Amino acid sequence: MKLLTFFFFVLGAYAQTAVSPQSYVTIGTIQKVTLKPGQSVDAVIPATVLKGHHIQANPATLPNLIATELTMEPLEGLQIGKPTYPKSKAWKLKTASKVIQTYEGDVILKVGLATSNLKPGNYEVKGSLRYQACDEKNCFFPTSASVVIPVTVVK
Repeated sequence: MKLLTFFFFVLGAYAQTAVSPQSYVTIGTIQKVTLKPGQSVDAVIPATVLKGHHIQANPATLPNLIATELTMEPLEGLQIGKPTYPKSKAWKLKTASKVIQTYEGDVILKVGLATSNLKPGNYEVKGSLRYQACDEKNCFFPTSASVVIPVTVVK
């Protein structure tokens, strides 16, 4: 019984200190995009990388690294452009010989939206930000964070 109690105590302590994969990157508040037919606007997607961590830039520096990638689901009547990624920062592991390009701290991504025949109303453009977070010692399994862009189409 003492061994079982010890096991649950250790497991509980580990669970409280472990970081869940999605919390390496937090998506901030995405401002509503208002569009008129024929107009195009950039949606701004703010994200924050957990302090002491970085995520790989897009494009990734090396073939074995997983680039950060923003993908948006199609919405009929709305054209979704290619994402614009921020300027990356050089990062080097103390024991490595190569410098890689990463994102750290506050990160701003953008994606162009345009409509020519979407009826006036409120919409949500859903997507995800796929990334691989790393710290000084480890790279973690790739994961993703949900992205939802509120869109209002007006006459």
